[in-house]
Amino acid sequence: MRKAFSMIELVFVIVIIGIIASIAIPKLSITRGDAQYIAIQSDIQTILSAVQGASFAQDIDVSNLNGEFIMDIVGLNPARWIAVSNGVRLAKDGKIDRANNCVLIDFKNGELEFGIDINIKTSSVCRKLVKIYGSKIINLPLDNFSVKI
Repeated sequence: MRKAFSMIELVFVIVIIGIIASIAIPKLSITRGDAQYIAIQSDIQTILSAVQGASFAQDIDVSNLNGEFIMDIVGLNPARWIAVSNGVRLAKDGKIDRANNCVLIDFKNGELEFGIDINIKTSSVCRKLVKIYGSKIINLPLDNFSVKI
């Protein structure tokens, strides 16, 4: 009676594990990218509605609005977003995420400006956001609820 596996049995097991891994790993990376995209898209919608709602309900002076205001009022995840002087940007490790720096959310001239930079298509997240939102810059006046495109 033998107490060990033969070399052929070990090779077959390694080949089977390799086949399973080659199928599973690409699916895992696609799922992670999709989850990031969905989370960012949800954050964008939350930012747009929460800032307008807060400016309407609290009668905020629009000249004092900045990125910290967005972070506080919306409750954005600091692992995914970072406040800049006049808005917020996507973040990674506490710094602006250069690979995914395509989302533009800024306060300018009393309006909340939102857009996707179509020149940054290096990541799959940015490519998906460009497909959804296009290249338009949307200005949301904070004194009423009309949207200029």
